[in-house]
Amino acid sequence: MAQTKKVSSTPTKTNSSSTATKKQPTAAEMREFQKEALKKELYAKAKQAVNLLDLTKTQTRSYTIYNKENLRSYMKNPMSNENRLRNLSRFLYRVSQPYRRLINYNAQQVDLTAMTISPNIDITQQNDKNTVLKDYYDTCVEVDKMHLHEEIYKMLVTAWIEDASYGYIYEDDTGFFIYPLDGEYCKISSTNMDGTFNIAFDFSYFKKRQELLEYWDSEFKKKYNAYEGDNKLKWQELDPERTICIKVGYEDPTLCIPPYIGLFESIIDNIDLQSIVSVKDELSIYKLLVARLEHMKSSDDPNDFEIDIDVALDYYRKFEASLPDCVSAVISPLPIEPIEFKGTTTDDTDMVANSMSNLFKISGGSMVLNDEKSGASIFRAHIIADMMQALKPLLGQIEKWMNRHLYYILSNPSIVKYLETSPWMKNEKKKELIESAQYGVPVKMAVAALDGFSP
Repeated sequence: MAQTKKVSSTPTKTNSSSTATKKQPTAAEMREFQKEALKKELYAKAKQAVNLLDLTKTQTRSYTIYNKENLRSYMKNPMSNENRLRNLSRFLYRVSQPYRRLINYNAQQVDLTAMTISPNIDITQQNDKNTVLKDYYDTCVEVDKMHLHEEIYKMLVTAWIEDASYGYIYEDDTGFFIYPLDGEYCKISSTNMDGTFNIAFDFSYFKKRQELLEYWDSEFKKKYNAYEGDNKLKWQELDPERTICIKVGYEDPTLCIPPYIGLFESIIDNIDLQSIVSVKDELSIYKLLVARLEHMKSSDDPNDFEIDIDVALDYYRKFEASLPDCVSAVISPLPIEPIEFKGTTTDDTDMVANSMSNLFKISGGSMVLNDEKSGASIFRAHIIADMMQALKPLLGQIEKWMNRHLYYILSNPSIVKYLETSPWMKNEKKKELIESAQYGVPVKMAVAALDGFSP
């Protein structure tokens, strides 16, 4: 992967009116297009993971079906196997309910409705009141139109699955929409001084998808045409004004591996364990009836039975034909007796539950998802730990990108600040702010935001 480079922290504004005159799809049209595209492509991409595990044979799988040695070799050399690990993570997200819950739980921790907007002014200077108010109002209108608290969720889910999430911005009078870009064809090309990332796109993506060029933004068509004329332009950086990138492992922009890669073996083991218990439970409804033929005690001939073998076989065929589907029969030289398979026991159920609990324990948090303990203090401690684990790597990136985007759109935007809280900690954060207000701290707008009011 290419080495990242530093660029100026001050973004260069462009004349947005020049692009507005082009016949580009609206944000609403791109939103509908993205829904249809996902239906067609999502599963095809995930299928590449089946070289590690065959999850289509749920009831007959065993531990040997999974090639864990391959998984371990990928983990030893993750940079060369980014796509394999990414696709495996995507696949596990769809087939493993514990993994899906863990990913969604982390993504749901980020609450972008909890924010404040502050005018960008120098308090040591004289400021025109109407100008300040107009700039503040324009910022509030833009933030409301973006609905980033809804648009960002899909990016957060992708980031926790794949490590990095890439998007292309479509914005006009119809609204604001982030079109997700496939991580297999994106990489971080440069970092800005404010910590935000710029994206390079692999334009070989369109070799088999040229019909998309007529619908995507004209930037893609222009740069794809340049790539067709020069193969060295396979990777090209996209317009930073139109892109967004967030990354869980932000400390290393050159490497993208699933954040929970260390859980993959445990997830596979958990799936195996549930399958084994399921097979055992299914076998418990079956019975095997053995029809035994008694040997003549006074005879030394091993083929001398009390009942003629032909007569016994005739009765056996009639007997077997009357059995239900879950009962089988065989014929043997001894009396009839039932053989039953033992069903699922409490120990089996506990084994699966313990496996699930251990999965969340080794994830480094999220004990709330499978907590065996009770008590408000324990619950609160777990919620705080989970919140900080999910917010720390991503909330700051989103905030920096938001303020950078506003600078591109507005002449003098106000500053957006997201409160470090989750949907489950809003009431507690509100109590902290109200306590601060007793000492004269101006927290009225922050409290209103926690109550769900727009700035």
